[in-house]
Amino acid sequence: MSGMYPFRRGLVKEPSAKRIQKVCSKSINSFCPVSPWFLLPLSPFSCITSFRLVFGSVIGKFFAPLYLRKIKLIRWPVKHVDHELDEKVPFRSDTVKCYMDFINIWIRPLNMLLHRYGWLQGSRHCAEFMRYLIKTYTYALKIYRHCMTTTYRTPCDQKQVKKLRAADPHYCCVPSLHISIVCLCFSFYKMLFDRENFTFMEKQRWNWELYSRAVEIGETVLYLKQHSVNCIPAALYMLTRLAPELFTASDAVRFVNDLFQKAEDVAEKDKVEIRSHIIFMYERFLLEGTTEDDWTLPITRWLDAYEAYTPSYAK
Repeated sequence: MSGMYPFRRGLVKEPSAKRIQKVCSKSINSFCPVSPWFLLPLSPFSCITSFRLVFGSVIGKFFAPLYLRKIKLIRWPVKHVDHELDEKVPFRSDTVKCYMDFINIWIRPLNMLLHRYGWLQGSRHCAEFMRYLIKTYTYALKIYRHCMTTTYRTPCDQKQVKKLRAADPHYCCVPSLHISIVCLCFSFYKMLFDRENFTFMEKQRWNWELYSRAVEIGETVLYLKQHSVNCIPAALYMLTRLAPELFTASDAVRFVNDLFQKAEDVAEKDKVEIRSHIIFMYERFLLEGTTEDDWTLPITRWLDAYEAYTPSYAK
């Protein structure tokens, strides 16, 4: 059982029918993304995990290396990973709000769990998800230590985009934590809903909501030029290796094939090329990784050999 659920710590008491009735008709998007920040550090079941996630992982393994590299207190190499297919996706500043929702996409479901199970019992499930997040940041840092990565970004004076770029030194592109986290989110909850016997209505509504939002956010990383098409397969490969019990190759291929399905600003032939490239690179990493004890080697070898494309909007 521990192999199937490596971050599960004890059993959670089933919620009352009254609690289920209160939340089952709500959308995930309707749950407040603020209160979990205050409630989870107060629970004995999620207190330590909450602090490890925020200070040890988000700050210690992501923002600290970013800013230390920016002010040159660490000298990790930085390399561009742009690809010619990046130019096939137009720059769209209007997608910045969706892009930034990658934080709330995993916080809102935590609040849903707190409402459905109650503060103490719900915090057990929340802690299980946060342990996966900690592992995700830990895995990503292994690549960043080898080589930090960046992309060229289209010049833009839009206020929200300027704020985003001012806050983000933009040195952690491969693997894309945006992609890894949104895919981890829908994969984890799909497992949890089945394991904990959520109602059919809950599973049907919430699985689709989390998955479709993940796809939308996945598209924005290319629309905003925050990532290249090369960043996505590395993220999917990393997630497949760190959580094979949640995220499989078929999940990765499905996710990629759903990118830009409804987009009218990307040509159909370009959509096919973009998806084909991402899937090819993902399968290449996956195949090479089967013969290696160190999962990072397929990505680091590719990074060492890659010669980046310089897009027309580069400055």
